[in-house]
Amino acid sequence: MITGKLLGNKVLIEDKKSINKLKNKSYGTLEENKLYLGLVEAAYLVEKGKLEIEEGMDILNAARGEREFDIKFLVYKDLRERGLIVKTGFKYGTHFRVYRGSIEEHADYLIHVIDEKENFRSYEIIRTARMANTVNKKMILAFVDMENDITYIEVKRTRL
Repeated sequence: MITGKLLGNKVLIEDKKSINKLKNKSYGTLEENKLYLGLVEAAYLVEKGKLEIEEGMDILNAARGEREFDIKFLVYKDLRERGLIVKTGFKYGTHFRVYRGSIEEHADYLIHVIDEKENFRSYEIIRTARMANTVNKKMILAFVDMENDITYIEVKRTRL
């Protein structure tokens, strides 16, 4: 079992064997020989029984403070279970970037998660579609409904 330490909005993995095991499956970000997992991916690994957080540290309480955690977790889990590699999409202004094959290649998709019961603004869709077009990726909106079902919709930018 891999053990991690909760540090704010990340989970730190320091054991070299554990780092290699997780990196081989494209989890986390390596910084100075330490691996940092985001809360969504750490919660996924905890649920799968692959990771435990040091005693006295509750990842679910920490994660609940993260905006839209529950719906992002559902989408992350669904994508991972489809065999896709999921990384943060922060630098693209989206929730995730997704790879079909190796992380050494460019990401195939940008995924933005939207809670179906919340109002979303059209400029969000326009912004994400423009960004995806600029970086040559497919833009996917992941709508999560009240039953936690996910509907994926590809958004394309078209010039007339």
